Amino acid sequence: MATPSYRDRMKAARAEARAQRLAHEQAWKRRAELMCEVRRLALDAVKAGIRARGDKVQHYLPVELQAQANAMIGPWLIAQARARVAERNLRHSSNAERPVAQALPVNLTHAQIGDAK
Repeated sequence: MATPSYRDRMKAARAEARAQRLAHEQAWKRRAELMCEVRRLALDAVKAGIRARGDKVQHYLPVELQAQANAMIGPWLIAQARARVAERNLRHSSNAERPVAQALPVNLTHAQIGDAK
């Protein structure tokens, strides 16, 4: 077999670089999603604690709430966030029936289509 041409080698190199870029981007998105979920869980826990004490959340500054939430972040909260993200992703990926976008014919309105039914 002959050695691949320059064009084929460059095509393969571009495909490999693209695959690496996509893998890196997906990993970054997974980390960002996890950290967002961790922060959301921590903030919800702080708000629940404030409500349990009988205080109102509105009496606290958002900066104070976020500082308390950041102090609360730990390995157990990260594990809980991972479980929630995995459950959510599994639920969305297993949803085989997705609504099909139906375009209206150019000359018909929603009212006319409703009358025809």
